[in-house]
Amino acid sequence: MTDSTRSASRTAEQRTGAAPGTASSTAVYSRADGPPGRRATRWPHPDGVSVLLFLLWVVGVLVATVIPFLIVPPQSDDPAASQVGIAFAVTMLGVAIFVGAGLLLWRHLRLQAVLVFALVPAVSIVSGGVILTATLLAV
Repeated sequence: MTDSTRSASRTAEQRTGAAPGTASSTAVYSRADGPPGRRATRWPHPDGVSVLLFLLWVVGVLVATVIPFLIVPPQSDDPAASQVGIAFAVTMLGVAIFVGAGLLLWRHLRLQAVLVFALVPAVSIVSGGVILTATLLAV
């Protein structure tokens, strides 16, 4: 008997994986298990350290962007130089927090995208902070 006749002589239950003697000749499988003979898709789950460092990164971005605008509102015409200095210092503190968290996350995961994720916003936020500080102090 050749392979083709052997596979043709198999019953529908044998081909589909259904239990012998059942009324249905189609295999029923859950979505999580996947079809017979094929592994189910397993999506990666981040570990706790990665989640914690990402949340620290988010806190750093919020400190660098939101708190300075609460100290010196954008619509203020003549803010005190001390308020502008404090706002810029808080921006630098926030940048230090999220760059530090991003660098730790990069050391943990060793993904180059995480390094970009940490440094590109730092350059834009620092340059924006310098421009806004210079603009507010020049008025």
